[in-house]
Amino acid sequence: MGPPHGAPRPPQVPAMLLSLCSLLLAPTRLLLAVSNLVARLGVAVATVAAAVAYGLWGLWVLLRRGPRATFGRRARDRPPPGLADGTYGEHKYLRLKDSGLMLHYVTRGPATAPLMLLLHGFPQNWFCWRYLLQEFGSRYRVVALDLRGYGASSKPPGVDSYRLEALLDDVRQVIEALGAPCRAPGAPPAAPKCILVGHDWGGVLAWELAAGHPELVEKLVVMDAPHRAVMAGFTLGHPTQLLRSSYVFLSQLPWLPELLLSMADFELVKLILTGAWTGIQSPGRILTEQELDAYIYSLAQPGALSPPLHHYRNLFRGTPIPREPPPIATLLLWGGHDALLDPRLVPSLRRCLRPSARLCLLPDASHWLPEDQPRALARLIQDFLDGGSLHP
Repeated sequence: MGPPHGAPRPPQVPAMLLSLCSLLLAPTRLLLAVSNLVARLGVAVATVAAAVAYGLWGLWVLLRRGPRATFGRRARDRPPPGLADGTYGEHKYLRLKDSGLMLHYVTRGPATAPLMLLLHGFPQNWFCWRYLLQEFGSRYRVVALDLRGYGASSKPPGVDSYRLEALLDDVRQVIEALGAPCRAPGAPPAAPKCILVGHDWGGVLAWELAAGHPELVEKLVVMDAPHRAVMAGFTLGHPTQLLRSSYVFLSQLPWLPELLLSMADFELVKLILTGAWTGIQSPGRILTEQELDAYIYSLAQPGALSPPLHHYRNLFRGTPIPREPPPIATLLLWGGHDALLDPRLVPSLRRCLRPSARLCLLPDASHWLPEDQPRALARLIQDFLDGGSLHP
Protein backbone atom coordinates (compact mmCIF):
# COMPACT_ATOMS: atom_id res chain seq x y z
CA MET A 1 0.00 0.00 0.00
CA GLY A 2 1.46 3.38 -1.02
CA PRO A 3 1.42 6.62 0.98
CA PRO A 4 -1.91 8.55 1.31
CA HIS A 5 -2.84 10.81 -1.55
CA GLY A 6 -0.92 14.06 -1.32
CA ALA A 7 1.53 12.82 1.33
CA PRO A 8 5.23 13.41 0.52
CA ARG A 9 7.07 10.31 -0.65
CA PRO A 10 10.23 9.30 1.23
CA PRO A 11 13.39 10.19 -0.67
CA GLN A 12 14.67 7.39 -2.89
CA VAL A 13 18.37 6.50 -2.98
CA PRO A 14 19.42 6.35 -6.63
CA ALA A 15 20.47 2.89 -7.72
CA MET A 16 23.61 4.37 -9.26
CA LEU A 17 24.67 5.78 -5.85
CA LEU A 18 24.18 2.40 -4.19
CA SER A 19 26.25 0.75 -6.89
CA LEU A 20 28.99 3.35 -6.46
CA CYS A 21 29.09 2.81 -2.68
CA SER A 22 29.25 -0.94 -3.18
CA LEU A 23 32.07 -0.51 -5.68
CA LEU A 24 34.04 1.74 -3.32
CA LEU A 25 33.64 -0.76 -0.48
CA ALA A 26 34.71 -3.73 -2.58
CA PRO A 27 38.49 -3.29 -1.94
CA THR A 28 37.85 -3.07 1.81
CA ARG A 29 35.73 -6.22 1.74
CA LEU A 30 38.39 -8.00 -0.29
CA LEU A 31 41.13 -6.88 2.10
CA LEU A 32 39.16 -8.11 5.11
CA ALA A 33 38.48 -11.44 3.42
CA VAL A 34 42.16 -11.90 2.56
CA SER A 35 43.20 -10.86 6.06
CA ASN A 36 40.77 -13.36 7.58
CA LEU A 37 42.04 -16.11 5.27
CA VAL A 38 45.66 -15.36 6.13
CA ALA A 39 44.84 -15.42 9.85
CA ARG A 40 43.07 -18.79 9.50
CA LEU A 41 45.99 -20.21 7.53
CA GLY A 42 48.42 -18.91 10.16
CA VAL A 43 46.47 -20.59 12.95
CA ALA A 44 46.31 -23.82 10.92
CA VAL A 45 50.07 -23.83 10.28
CA ALA A 46 50.86 -23.07 13.93
CA THR A 47 48.46 -25.82 15.02
CA VAL A 48 50.14 -28.41 12.78
CA ALA A 49 53.60 -27.33 13.96
CA ALA A 50 52.52 -27.59 17.60
CA ALA A 51 51.01 -31.04 16.97
CA VAL A 52 54.27 -32.27 15.44
CA ALA A 53 56.43 -30.84 18.24
CA TYR A 54 54.27 -32.11 21.09
CA GLY A 55 53.74 -35.41 19.26
CA LEU A 56 57.49 -35.94 19.17
CA TRP A 57 57.64 -35.18 22.87
CA GLY A 58 54.92 -37.78 23.46
CA LEU A 59 56.85 -40.34 21.41
CA TRP A 60 59.99 -39.60 23.45
CA VAL A 61 58.03 -40.16 26.68
CA LEU A 62 56.68 -43.44 25.32
CA LEU A 63 60.15 -44.70 24.35
CA ARG A 64 61.68 -43.52 27.61
CA ARG A 65 59.04 -44.81 30.03
CA GLY A 66 57.29 -47.61 28.17
CA PRO A 67 53.56 -48.08 27.44
CA ARG A 68 52.50 -48.97 30.96
CA ALA A 69 53.99 -45.90 32.64
CA THR A 70 53.07 -43.63 29.72
CA PHE A 71 49.38 -44.44 29.63
CA GLY A 72 48.90 -45.32 33.29
CA ARG A 73 47.67 -42.93 35.97
CA ARG A 74 47.94 -42.89 39.71
CA ALA A 75 44.55 -43.44 41.32
CA ARG A 76 43.15 -40.24 42.82
CA ASP A 77 39.99 -41.24 44.66
CA ARG A 78 40.01 -38.44 47.20
CA PRO A 79 40.80 -34.75 46.87
CA PRO A 80 44.13 -33.77 48.44
CA PRO A 81 44.13 -31.78 51.70
CA GLY A 82 43.19 -28.13 51.20
CA LEU A 83 41.25 -28.59 47.96
CA ALA A 84 37.81 -29.55 49.24
CA ASP A 85 37.99 -28.89 52.99
CA GLY A 86 37.69 -25.56 54.78
CA THR A 87 41.40 -24.82 55.12
CA TYR A 88 41.30 -21.65 53.01
CA GLY A 89 37.64 -20.67 53.20
CA GLU A 90 34.04 -21.78 52.95
CA HIS A 91 33.03 -23.82 49.91
CA LYS A 92 29.79 -22.75 48.24
CA TYR A 93 27.88 -23.09 44.97
CA LEU A 94 25.96 -20.53 42.93
CA ARG A 95 23.29 -21.57 40.45
CA LEU A 96 23.28 -19.22 37.47
CA LYS A 97 19.85 -17.92 36.54
CA ASP A 98 20.24 -17.92 32.76
CA SER A 99 21.96 -21.28 32.18
CA GLY A 100 21.14 -23.18 35.36
CA LEU A 101 24.80 -24.16 35.71
CA MET A 102 26.36 -24.52 39.15
CA LEU A 103 29.59 -22.64 39.79
CA HIS A 104 31.74 -23.61 42.76
CA TYR A 105 33.63 -21.00 44.73
CA VAL A 106 35.58 -20.61 47.95
CA THR A 107 34.92 -17.51 50.02
CA ARG A 108 36.62 -15.91 52.98
CA GLY A 109 35.98 -12.65 54.80
CA PRO A 110 33.12 -10.63 56.33
CA ALA A 111 29.80 -10.93 54.50
CA THR A 112 29.37 -7.13 54.69
CA ALA A 113 32.78 -6.34 53.17
CA PRO A 114 33.31 -5.32 49.50
CA LEU A 115 33.48 -8.22 47.05
CA MET A 116 36.87 -9.19 45.62
CA LEU A 117 36.33 -11.72 42.81
CA LEU A 118 39.31 -13.86 41.74
CA LEU A 119 39.41 -15.58 38.32
CA HIS A 120 42.02 -18.30 37.70
CA GLY A 121 43.65 -19.53 34.49
CA PHE A 122 44.72 -22.78 32.83
CA PRO A 123 45.42 -25.49 34.04
CA GLN A 124 44.53 -24.35 37.55
CA ASN A 125 41.39 -23.78 39.63
CA TRP A 126 40.37 -21.74 42.68
CA PHE A 127 43.27 -23.27 44.65
CA CYS A 128 45.84 -20.94 43.01
CA TRP A 129 44.31 -18.08 45.05
CA ARG A 130 44.79 -19.75 48.46
CA TYR A 131 47.41 -17.21 49.55
CA LEU A 132 45.38 -14.17 48.51
CA LEU A 133 42.30 -15.61 50.23
CA GLN A 134 44.30 -15.46 53.45
CA GLU A 135 45.93 -12.09 52.69
CA PHE A 136 42.70 -10.23 51.88
CA GLY A 137 40.14 -12.22 53.88
CA SER A 138 40.18 -9.77 56.79
CA ARG A 139 39.30 -6.68 54.72
CA TYR A 140 37.26 -8.01 51.79
CA ARG A 141 34.73 -10.71 51.02
CA VAL A 142 37.08 -12.67 48.80
CA VAL A 143 35.56 -15.14 46.33
CA ALA A 144 37.84 -17.52 44.39
CA LEU A 145 35.76 -18.95 41.57
CA ASP A 146 36.07 -22.21 39.67
CA LEU A 147 35.34 -21.11 36.09
CA ARG A 148 32.85 -23.07 34.00
CA GLY A 149 34.41 -26.43 33.13
CA TYR A 150 37.00 -26.32 35.92
CA GLY A 151 37.27 -27.85 39.38
CA ALA A 152 33.94 -28.52 41.04
CA SER A 153 31.92 -26.24 38.72
CA SER A 154 29.52 -27.56 36.09
CA LYS A 155 31.02 -28.99 32.90
CA PRO A 156 28.41 -28.78 30.13
CA PRO A 157 29.18 -30.93 27.07
CA GLY A 158 30.39 -29.59 23.73
CA VAL A 159 32.86 -26.97 22.55
CA ASP A 160 30.13 -24.36 22.00
CA SER A 161 29.29 -24.38 25.71
CA TYR A 162 32.59 -22.59 26.35
CA ARG A 163 32.26 -19.64 23.98
CA LEU A 164 33.86 -16.48 25.29
CA GLU A 165 30.45 -14.79 25.43
CA ALA A 166 29.13 -17.56 27.72
CA LEU A 167 32.14 -17.35 30.04
CA LEU A 168 31.81 -13.57 30.31
CA ASP A 169 28.12 -13.93 31.05
CA ASP A 170 28.94 -16.36 33.86
CA VAL A 171 31.21 -13.76 35.48
CA ARG A 172 28.58 -11.05 35.03
CA GLN A 173 25.96 -13.16 36.78
CA VAL A 174 28.33 -14.00 39.63
CA ILE A 175 28.99 -10.29 40.27
CA GLU A 176 25.29 -9.48 40.10
CA ALA A 177 24.49 -12.28 42.55
CA LEU A 178 27.33 -11.76 45.04
CA GLY A 179 28.40 -8.15 44.54
CA ALA A 180 25.41 -6.28 46.02
CA PRO A 181 26.55 -4.88 49.40
CA CYS A 182 24.47 -5.47 52.51
CA ARG A 183 22.10 -2.57 53.19
CA ALA A 184 20.28 -1.23 56.19
CA PRO A 185 16.55 -2.02 56.50
CA GLY A 186 14.53 0.34 54.32
CA ALA A 187 17.57 1.54 52.33
CA PRO A 188 17.38 1.32 48.53
CA PRO A 189 19.31 -1.57 46.95
CA ALA A 190 22.84 -0.72 45.88
CA ALA A 191 24.24 -1.67 42.50
CA PRO A 192 26.43 -4.80 42.54
CA LYS A 193 30.15 -4.14 42.16
CA CYS A 194 33.41 -5.93 42.77
CA ILE A 195 37.16 -5.61 42.73
CA LEU A 196 37.91 -7.91 39.80
CA VAL A 197 41.21 -9.82 39.79
CA GLY A 198 42.17 -12.16 36.94
CA HIS A 199 45.22 -14.24 36.09
CA ASP A 200 46.04 -15.92 32.75
CA TRP A 201 42.74 -16.93 31.10
CA GLY A 202 40.91 -15.37 34.03
CA GLY A 203 42.75 -12.15 33.22
CA VAL A 204 41.50 -12.27 29.61
CA LEU A 205 37.95 -12.52 30.98
CA ALA A 206 38.63 -9.71 33.46
CA TRP A 207 39.90 -7.38 30.67
CA GLU A 208 36.77 -7.89 28.60
CA LEU A 209 34.21 -7.97 31.41
CA ALA A 210 35.52 -4.64 32.72
CA ALA A 211 35.36 -3.11 29.22
CA GLY A 212 31.86 -4.42 28.50
CA HIS A 213 30.32 -3.94 31.96
CA PRO A 214 32.30 -1.19 33.73
CA GLU A 215 29.33 -0.55 36.01
CA LEU A 216 30.03 -3.91 37.70
CA VAL A 217 33.74 -3.33 38.37
CA GLU A 218 35.07 -0.90 40.94
CA LYS A 219 38.74 -1.64 40.26
CA LEU A 220 40.51 -4.07 37.93
CA VAL A 221 43.68 -6.10 38.51
CA VAL A 222 45.10 -8.19 35.63
CA MET A 223 48.06 -10.56 36.02
CA ASP A 224 50.05 -12.04 33.14
CA ALA A 225 47.14 -11.97 30.73
CA PRO A 226 47.15 -10.51 27.21
CA HIS A 227 44.45 -8.40 25.62
CA ARG A 228 43.09 -9.98 22.45
CA ALA A 229 43.33 -6.64 20.64
CA VAL A 230 47.14 -6.69 20.67
CA MET A 231 48.07 -10.37 20.85
CA ALA A 232 47.96 -11.16 17.12
CA GLY A 233 50.01 -8.12 16.09
CA PHE A 234 52.57 -8.70 18.84
CA THR A 235 53.00 -12.36 17.87
CA LEU A 236 53.62 -11.42 14.23
CA GLY A 237 56.37 -9.04 15.31
CA HIS A 238 57.83 -11.42 17.89
CA PRO A 239 57.86 -14.97 16.49
CA THR A 240 59.22 -16.39 19.75
CA GLN A 241 55.76 -15.79 21.20
CA LEU A 242 54.52 -18.50 18.82
CA LEU A 243 56.70 -20.96 20.73
CA ARG A 244 55.51 -19.65 24.07
CA SER A 245 51.87 -19.96 22.92
CA SER A 246 52.30 -23.37 21.28
CA TYR A 247 49.96 -25.01 23.81
CA VAL A 248 47.19 -22.65 22.67
CA PHE A 249 47.54 -23.83 19.07
CA LEU A 250 47.79 -27.46 20.15
CA SER A 251 44.47 -27.02 21.94
CA GLN A 252 42.72 -26.34 18.62
CA LEU A 253 42.93 -30.05 17.78
CA PRO A 254 40.48 -32.71 19.01
CA TRP A 255 41.53 -35.49 21.46
CA LEU A 256 45.32 -35.14 20.90
CA PRO A 257 45.83 -32.43 23.57
CA GLU A 258 43.85 -34.50 26.08
CA LEU A 259 46.05 -37.52 25.31
CA LEU A 260 49.35 -35.63 25.55
CA LEU A 261 48.44 -33.71 28.71
CA SER A 262 47.40 -36.89 30.54
CA MET A 263 50.40 -39.00 29.47
CA ALA A 264 52.71 -40.34 32.17
CA ASP A 265 50.33 -39.25 34.93
CA PHE A 266 50.04 -35.67 33.65
CA GLU A 267 53.76 -35.15 33.23
CA LEU A 268 53.23 -32.22 30.84
CA VAL A 269 50.98 -30.41 33.32
CA LYS A 270 53.58 -30.92 36.04
CA LEU A 271 56.30 -29.64 33.71
CA ILE A 272 54.32 -26.47 32.91
CA LEU A 273 53.76 -25.70 36.59
CA THR A 274 57.11 -26.77 38.05
CA GLY A 275 59.66 -26.84 35.21
CA ALA A 276 62.90 -24.91 35.61
CA TRP A 277 61.95 -22.55 32.76
CA THR A 278 58.14 -22.51 32.89
CA GLY A 279 57.46 -23.06 36.58
CA ILE A 280 57.47 -20.98 39.74
CA GLN A 281 60.84 -19.24 40.25
CA SER A 282 60.81 -18.53 44.01
CA PRO A 283 62.60 -21.48 45.67
CA GLY A 284 60.36 -21.42 48.73
CA ARG A 285 57.17 -21.44 46.66
CA ILE A 286 57.79 -24.36 44.28
CA LEU A 287 54.68 -26.54 44.30
CA THR A 288 54.77 -29.63 46.49
CA GLU A 289 53.38 -32.94 45.26
CA GLN A 290 50.27 -32.31 47.34
CA GLU A 291 49.76 -28.85 45.85
CA LEU A 292 50.23 -30.22 42.32
CA ASP A 293 47.59 -32.82 43.10
CA ALA A 294 45.11 -30.02 43.85
CA TYR A 295 45.17 -29.27 40.11
CA ILE A 296 45.72 -32.76 38.72
CA TYR A 297 42.98 -34.30 40.87
CA SER A 298 40.40 -32.10 39.14
CA LEU A 299 41.81 -32.69 35.64
CA ALA A 300 42.05 -36.46 36.22
CA GLN A 301 38.32 -36.94 36.79
CA PRO A 302 36.46 -38.64 33.89
CA GLY A 303 35.85 -36.14 31.09
CA ALA A 304 37.32 -33.24 33.08
CA LEU A 305 40.28 -32.44 30.82
CA SER A 306 38.30 -31.42 27.73
CA PRO A 307 36.27 -28.50 29.19
CA PRO A 308 39.34 -26.38 30.10
CA LEU A 309 40.72 -26.99 26.60
CA HIS A 310 37.38 -25.96 25.09
CA HIS A 311 38.07 -22.44 26.41
CA TYR A 312 41.02 -22.26 24.00
CA ARG A 313 39.14 -23.99 21.19
CA ASN A 314 36.80 -21.00 21.09
CA LEU A 315 39.60 -18.43 21.07
CA PHE A 316 39.72 -18.01 17.27
CA ARG A 317 35.98 -18.08 16.60
CA GLY A 318 35.56 -14.41 15.79
CA THR A 319 34.17 -13.12 19.07
CA PRO A 320 34.13 -9.29 18.85
CA ILE A 321 37.11 -7.70 20.56
CA PRO A 322 36.48 -4.63 22.76
CA ARG A 323 38.61 -1.76 21.47
CA GLU A 324 38.04 0.80 24.21
CA PRO A 325 40.17 0.45 27.36
CA PRO A 326 38.33 -0.35 30.59
CA PRO A 327 37.21 3.03 31.98
CA ILE A 328 37.90 2.03 35.57
CA ALA A 329 41.09 2.14 37.66
CA THR A 330 43.35 -0.67 36.42
CA LEU A 331 46.52 -2.38 37.64
CA LEU A 332 48.52 -4.64 35.30
CA LEU A 333 51.02 -7.00 36.95
CA TRP A 334 53.57 -9.10 35.05
CA GLY A 335 56.27 -11.59 35.94
CA GLY A 336 59.67 -10.76 34.43
CA HIS A 337 60.40 -14.49 34.02
CA ASP A 338 57.07 -15.36 32.40
CA ALA A 339 57.90 -18.24 30.05
CA LEU A 340 54.44 -18.37 28.45
CA LEU A 341 53.90 -14.68 27.68
CA ASP A 342 56.81 -12.51 26.59
CA PRO A 343 57.37 -9.63 29.07
CA ARG A 344 57.93 -7.39 26.00
CA LEU A 345 54.18 -7.68 25.49
CA VAL A 346 53.64 -5.30 28.42
CA PRO A 347 54.47 -2.05 26.53
CA SER A 348 52.11 -3.12 23.73
CA LEU A 349 49.33 -3.50 26.28
CA ARG A 350 49.58 0.16 27.25
CA ARG A 351 47.26 1.11 24.39
CA CYS A 352 44.61 -1.12 25.98
CA LEU A 353 44.82 0.95 29.15
CA ARG A 354 43.84 4.44 30.22
CA PRO A 355 46.75 6.84 30.89
CA SER A 356 45.90 6.61 34.60
CA ALA A 357 46.36 2.81 34.65
CA ARG A 358 49.28 1.43 36.63
CA LEU A 359 51.82 -1.13 35.50
CA CYS A 360 54.25 -3.15 37.56
CA LEU A 361 56.80 -5.75 36.45
CA LEU A 362 57.97 -8.22 39.10
CA PRO A 363 61.44 -8.99 37.70
CA ASP A 364 62.06 -12.33 39.43
CA ALA A 365 58.56 -13.77 39.14
CA SER A 366 57.22 -16.43 36.78
CA HIS A 367 53.90 -16.62 34.94
CA TRP A 368 52.31 -18.06 38.09
CA LEU A 369 52.22 -14.80 40.05
CA PRO A 370 49.50 -15.71 42.62
CA GLU A 371 51.68 -18.55 43.94
CA ASP A 372 55.18 -17.33 43.06
CA GLN A 373 55.29 -14.10 45.08
CA PRO A 374 51.98 -13.86 46.97
CA ARG A 375 53.12 -11.43 49.66
CA ALA A 376 54.64 -8.97 47.22
CA LEU A 377 51.55 -9.37 45.08
CA ALA A 378 49.22 -8.69 47.99
CA ARG A 379 51.23 -5.60 48.93
CA LEU A 380 51.05 -4.24 45.38
CA ILE A 381 47.32 -4.88 45.11
CA GLN A 382 46.60 -3.31 48.50
CA ASP A 383 48.68 -0.23 47.63
CA PHE A 384 46.70 0.08 44.40
CA LEU A 385 43.37 -0.29 46.16
CA ASP A 386 44.40 2.28 48.77
CA GLY A 387 45.62 4.70 46.07
CA GLY A 388 49.25 4.61 47.21
CA SER A 389 52.47 4.10 45.27
CA LEU A 390 53.52 0.65 44.04
CA HIS A 391 56.59 -0.91 45.65
CA PRO A 392 57.19 -4.62 44.89
